[in-house]
Amino acid sequence: MSYITRLVDALLGREPPVIVTTEATVNARLAALEMDLRARDQRIVTMQKEYATLEATAKRATTGAGQEQIGELFKKLAAPLANFSLLAAHADTGQSLEAADVTRLFRSVEKHLHAAGLEQVGSAGEHVPFDVAFHQRMSGGMVSAGSPVVVRMPGYRYQGKVLLKAMVTAKETTEKTEDKE
Repeated sequence: MSYITRLVDALLGREPPVIVTTEATVNARLAALEMDLRARDQRIVTMQKEYATLEATAKRATTGAGQEQIGELFKKLAAPLANFSLLAAHADTGQSLEAADVTRLFRSVEKHLHAAGLEQVGSAGEHVPFDVAFHQRMSGGMVSAGSPVVVRMPGYRYQGKVLLKAMVTAKETTEKTEDKE
């Protein structure tokens, strides 16, 4: 008998029917509940296996895509790196190098790395407010957040994560040194 039927009967003042519960009825109901529990447990195990399979598939796909991106980046960098190697061999044998050649190669590599998501933090000589998240003081006194500094060596970040902080000096220290010269 359903809950609603019993509620309506109680509201109308009807006597609830006497339910005779025998041991056989209780055992049958208990057996049905146990079967339901086993079926539910089996569904849970099946779902856990499916989830693990989906998770492994997603991980393989992500790893594969990442490896593919790295492969594409290396493919783009191979030619400039070969030229760097050639310039290094020339330098090792005492031949002179043109700064323009080195700069051109560097810009080529930099362009490919930037396209892959590597970002430069600051440029040499740039005047910026000090930010401890992106800058590291080279030497001198304390530098507080927001104080003017000069970038001496750029840093790098990838996907928002700082890989190398930009090396900076306090602006007033730099100006004093330049005044003395």
